[in-house]
Amino acid sequence: MTAATSSTWLRVGATVAAGRLRPPVGSSRRRSVCGAARVLTGLGVRVEVHVPATAWPRTGTGLLLVSNTATALDPLALLTVVPGAAVAGVPHRLAGVPVPAVPAVSARIATHLRLGTPVSVRPEEGVRGGAGLGRFSPALLAAAVDAGAAVCPVAVRWRGAASPPPVGRSTVAAMRWLAASPGTVAEVHLLPALSSAGATPRELATTAEYAVAAALEIPSPAPSRGSGPLPGPAPSARGVGRRGSFSEA
Repeated sequence: MTAATSSTWLRVGATVAAGRLRPPVGSSRRRSVCGAARVLTGLGVRVEVHVPATAWPRTGTGLLLVSNTATALDPLALLTVVPGAAVAGVPHRLAGVPVPAVPAVSARIATHLRLGTPVSVRPEEGVRGGAGLGRFSPALLAAAVDAGAAVCPVAVRWRGAASPPPVGRSTVAAMRWLAASPGTVAEVHLLPALSSAGATPRELATTAEYAVAAALEIPSPAPSRGSGPLPGPAPSARGVGRRGSFSEA
């Protein structure tokens, strides 16, 4: 470990410890957003947001955010971009940050969506290899069909000096990589929403998968047998508009 990396680890440790000893005040939403911003800032990460040309719909239900798995710290970047979103299948604390977690169970996610809470899921199956994208499982997207909620694909990519970032959901591995990769940028692409009306979970999963792969400019797996035709052409990365970066709330 180099002196620069050791210094970064000390800063990260101090940031996480400060968050536990002196958590942000205010609502649980503010504590999550500010805590995520503190940790990412401590790791030297800047979050770059790409928004769609057409704004996500405002309906009576929450939105189901469907993203790829880039690193274990993806949820922290998403919390700063979509405050108030619950995250499926993660612990209630991630890198010391309180996370509004929900079990990765379709029925539980549907309940949150009906209450108007946006929920973030990462349905990519297994750990992908190479530059491709893993298949998106339709299991969790059934929640959008049950609740009548829109599905909003989200593509996440990390750019840093130390490449590539560790694949998988190990928080320690992700933090080690960031400690050795100062000046990392977390790209969060918010892609055009998909209507769940008349669609099956498998169709939504496949279309979201193609949209994410197109935004990241990486291969998407070929449809498996029995997956059925796509519900219209797969959305492309076109239409992504302005960029931005988060600031601590």
